[in-house]
Amino acid sequence: MQKSVLFIIHRLSYGGAEKNLTFVANELSRRGFKVQVFTYEDAVQHYPLDEDVVHLVEKNISTTRGIRRFVQIFQIKKVIKEHKPDVVVSFLNFPNLLSILATMFTSTPVIISERADPYQTNGIFDTVRQYMYRYADGAVFQTDGARDYFTKRLANKSCVIPNPVIQKVKHEPVTERNNEIAFVARFELVQKRQDLMLLAFRKVADKYPDIKLVFYGDGPDETYVRELTERLNLTDHVRFEGVVENVAARIRNARMFVLTSDYEGIPNALIEAMSIGLPVVATDCSPGGARMLIEDKVNGCLVPKGDVDAISNSIIYYIENGQIAEEYGRKATEVVDRFTPKKIMSKWEEYINKHIGGKYAG
Repeated sequence: MQKSVLFIIHRLSYGGAEKNLTFVANELSRRGFKVQVFTYEDAVQHYPLDEDVVHLVEKNISTTRGIRRFVQIFQIKKVIKEHKPDVVVSFLNFPNLLSILATMFTSTPVIISERADPYQTNGIFDTVRQYMYRYADGAVFQTDGARDYFTKRLANKSCVIPNPVIQKVKHEPVTERNNEIAFVARFELVQKRQDLMLLAFRKVADKYPDIKLVFYGDGPDETYVRELTERLNLTDHVRFEGVVENVAARIRNARMFVLTSDYEGIPNALIEAMSIGLPVVATDCSPGGARMLIEDKVNGCLVPKGDVDAISNSIIYYIENGQIAEEYGRKATEVVDRFTPKKIMSKWEEYINKHIGGKYAG
């Protein structure tokens, strides 16, 4: 018999959590697991699932405020009862809570996966989350800082598994770089802080007017960022490329990569930029993902979050010290060895098998 895993998430849209879930689901399938993914709000697959991974889609999508979450609990419970997985693995806050509630008073273990920064949530939702997470059978965190936010009861049965480095473009020495700064993220200012990037870039462009800032991505705050670009008189210095296929291939010849987030799990875009040898500047965002990747002034520049001057000064430092920037880029590629898909998947498989237990022994 195959070991069976059911993944739960609201939708498989564009995002780091969705990308990582798809990776884990596909890799488990390739390792012989029976894998199903249940999405209860959408049928989209931004990141494609392998042919052997079954995508279960809820057809009766509830939109009624007040009862929507209760309906979703019973929909998840119904899927679990019908397909009888050996373990449920959920990704993101609400899917985690719903999956815990759906598996209560059942024999099906549930592993929750916290993908964002837990320190950013407060009020009644945080109180509920703290209380309910204790009933999960296991938990996967991306950083020690995220794990340490929660109770010892949860931390003691959890593990820390970073995101893998999935190289679409192999690192090769670049003979000539474009005079561009690459910025890859959704336009969500509360987290990604493209506004901060523009304020820092205004200082850079005043000194080096030939350099360009190139945004990759889309999102709800794109219009505001475009308007801010105009207000800062940066229209001729900034390009908006939207969502592109194989972004690593598009940015590999950039002069550097910059991340200005206030909070992240482990930034996928940062990992990808480092893996192809780009000099990187990143804010020391909560709960410590960038710090896990970057050793300041060794394989990149790590600056305080929210510090416009530190960001602009690091960019200018790279511009004025090209050889040092390239050396940081070469050192950055070592992240590939630390976070190979094989190593990361071995951690996931071991942890999932621990919760399946001895059912398939012998």
